Amino acid sequence: SYINNKKGTFMLNESVFLNNNNFIKNDSVINSIINNCLFIDSKKGLFFTKSFNINILNSVFLNNNNTVVIEKENSGYFKFFNNLFLNNKTVINNKDSCQIYLFNNTFSENNIVLNSKINKKTYKKLISKNNIYDNNFLNFKLNNYKISHSYCMSNTDTLKGYYNIFSSPSYIDKNNFNYNLSNKSPGLRSGINNITFGVNINSINIIKYL
Repeated sequence: SYINNKKGTFMLNESVFLNNNNFIKNDSVINSIINNCLFIDSKKGLFFTKSFNINILNSVFLNNNNTVVIEKENSGYFKFFNNLFLNNKTVINNKDSCQIYLFNNTFSENNIVLNSKINKKTYKKLISKNNIYDNNFLNFKLNNYKISHSYCMSNTDTLKGYYNIFSSPSYIDKNNFNYNLSNKSPGLRSGINNITFGVNINSINIIKYL
């Protein structure tokens, strides 16, 4: 399948993308939302260029080669909220200096979470809050880009920032895709305003199809 969104606003909601060989290409789109979607076993993922204010939330990315490619000339922000990223080769391939926010996501057993290749230094930082980085081969591969972590957990890296925890997360039942944290997890109610670290599976309705 091949989808090309050019200009304007779009929304993907409760959709399943399986074994896609082509990008879902988004050129000059604004204020767009991807919500409660599944992306599984695809060679290419979401591609953005010249876009403004993109929200990706409550979705699952499983066994993909690429999930999100942020190409050139984007502006505004990219917000990733309450997503589950499992066993992908590259989660975010960033080639731009736009603002990226990561809130309450779980990144587990990916090859690379963020691969950033920016030619010039930028004053902007990726803002990472309430996320879990669990057993990824490499969390971050950065060039001319910095990350600010707060209230996050990793069992492979000591994250720079404030109130981060170096620990394994302890999920309820990851074999059945329940990545909510168990009662013995140090990330339970340890985030900002006592929010639990990582994804809240109860907000992802479409996960029942996995």
